[in-house]
Amino acid sequence: MSEVEASAIPEVFESRKRKILAELSVPDAEYTDLSPKGSVDEGIRDLIHDINTQPGLVTTSSCAGRISVFLEGRKKQPKPQEEQGRQFVASGGKGAGKWLYVSHDPLQGYGALSGSKSPERGGHQAKSLHELFGMVPGDGKPPGLNKQGKAPRLVRFHFEPLILHIMAATLQHAHPVLSAASSSGFRESGLQSLRCLEGDEGPSPIVAVRSAGLSLESVIGYCEDSDADATTTDEPAIRSLVTEEYLQMLVAISNERFAVNTERKTRFRENLLDLYSANRGPKTSKKTKPPGWEDAQTRRERMRAEGLMRKKLLQDQAKDNKVQDTLETTKEP
Repeated sequence: MSEVEASAIPEVFESRKRKILAELSVPDAEYTDLSPKGSVDEGIRDLIHDINTQPGLVTTSSCAGRISVFLEGRKKQPKPQEEQGRQFVASGGKGAGKWLYVSHDPLQGYGALSGSKSPERGGHQAKSLHELFGMVPGDGKPPGLNKQGKAPRLVRFHFEPLILHIMAATLQHAHPVLSAASSSGFRESGLQSLRCLEGDEGPSPIVAVRSAGLSLESVIGYCEDSDADATTTDEPAIRSLVTEEYLQMLVAISNERFAVNTERKTRFRENLLDLYSANRGPKTSKKTKPPGWEDAQTRRERMRAEGLMRKKLLQDQAKDNKVQDTLETTKEP
């Protein structure tokens, strides 16, 4: 990377990047974040490393893609002091909800019907998806409102593809990220905010690399909350609204989309490293010069030299012709 390109990176960005990289360098046993897993996904670590080694880029959040089952929470009106003290959702759920299952890899080895034999498990009874997701099979009939007139809390099955948030030093550094993302299938990618236009000391551009087309969501159950307001020590039953075969179908579709997600992730990495290298920095849209191109000064000098050469050749040719004519005249009787 040239000195001009290096000087174009604001110091405020370099400070932010150093802080983020220091947090990522913490050992896995000590590192935590706000995701359900609480750490960087294994399947995306190499990509994050490649991005963070590029000058002018640093990742701020990421998810390699996941299958999840989530139980909604009841929305409560927080007390004023609680509202001031709570800034982030605790790891393990959205609000008051609960993660019933999360996997960042394709789900294999489950889904056999209860009571069937699985040769992969040595003939032992296989675990059903209902059991894996912590649900009790139901009759498929949705419940009505409870005595307080509240709808039941729903259980949602999700497949979510890769999502990356990458902070760039400038809009010039963000451009190759957007180009690589859109050409790799992440067509809903874009800048999160235009506040980056406020100036060098303002917020750095953040590019969201994402694709909504692979997402999948389905309501698969509900929580049998007690009608009583008083809390009980027993966990409420989480009852399914679908069959085991329906869950198997959702898992099969998600596994197929995991494969597409992995292919797009690989393509994004290759395209980004091609557009943006640690040695050359981000490529600009400036057109490359064709072979044999020369500036005006070089062209003038070349034409002058060629003109002088042609003049000398003509003079030499005229001189030779004169000598030849002389020889022919002396030979005549």
